[in-house]
Amino acid sequence: MVGRRPSVALDDLRRYWGEVELSNGLHLPRPRRYDLVIAQEPTLRVGLPALMQAKLSGATMICEVHSNYLETGFLPPKDRMAARLILKQANFVRAVSRQIASSLGKMGVRNVLVIPSVYIKLNIFKPFIPHTSRRLTVLTVARLVPQKGLELLIEAVPLLARDFRGVEVRIVGDGPEKERLKRLADRLGVGSVVRFYGWVGLDELVRHYNEAAVFVCTSHHEGGPRTVFEAAACQTPFVSTAVGLVPEVFTHGREVFIVRKRDPAEVAEHVSALLSDAGLREEMGRRGREIVAREFEWEKAVRRYAEAYIKIYSSRR
Repeated sequence: MVGRRPSVALDDLRRYWGEVELSNGLHLPRPRRYDLVIAQEPTLRVGLPALMQAKLSGATMICEVHSNYLETGFLPPKDRMAARLILKQANFVRAVSRQIASSLGKMGVRNVLVIPSVYIKLNIFKPFIPHTSRRLTVLTVARLVPQKGLELLIEAVPLLARDFRGVEVRIVGDGPEKERLKRLADRLGVGSVVRFYGWVGLDELVRHYNEAAVFVCTSHHEGGPRTVFEAAACQTPFVSTAVGLVPEVFTHGREVFIVRKRDPAEVAEHVSALLSDAGLREEMGRRGREIVAREFEWEKAVRRYAEAYIKIYSSRR
């Protein structure tokens, strides 16, 4: 498996696959036999070494696409060019949503499998604070990078602060955009409303999900995102842009409010609807957790992924 970092489900995958060797893509291919070579992205750093290793060892290659970065302009031009070659040379391509699979099809990529990459441990991500006891807290959890589009949330905060006295916006995560986002909040006069927590431990993360009245995702592109599903598992309703699995799994107005255009007023409108109605939050949160439990519970979701690759290997032996 070639990737920038190990899969979060690696230990569980080994129970199905046996030996799994990891590479970060920064060393030369090895002259040994592999059954499958998995590239976690179709880039020069990851996809190209994986393709070379598959050719050298005669292995079946599967290239994974975990976000819709090929259409959004967030991938460097040299990687976009390489991606087309790598994806068309791969024996199979894993798309983590139907939206991504559709984009790949338009590029002429074949043998695309849709296998989501969201795995949620429901015994960890669970509700323990009812919405009647939650304060006016809006939460997002993200790497602070341009892809996450967090200026959209911050630009909505003045509208929320105008209508909800005591509202708090929590940003959990860190990254190169942090100082710019802080300056934006200060410039808009909401520096005291928006609080930056940095990265936190698992227990504290679950506490944030439970203390939040609303979770917000403002990303430009995603594969899941996992954080939306973690929030839903804690029965926290969410407002999200139409990225990744969100519009494929959740229904607007039932488990989620989907932002159709990048307009702070639309974000504020949906967040306000949830902040003002604890009963609606409780109902939407409950339905969200039901979907996560049915489709994305950790063991079930990992098994779906692992067995799909076993089937590929078996069919090509």
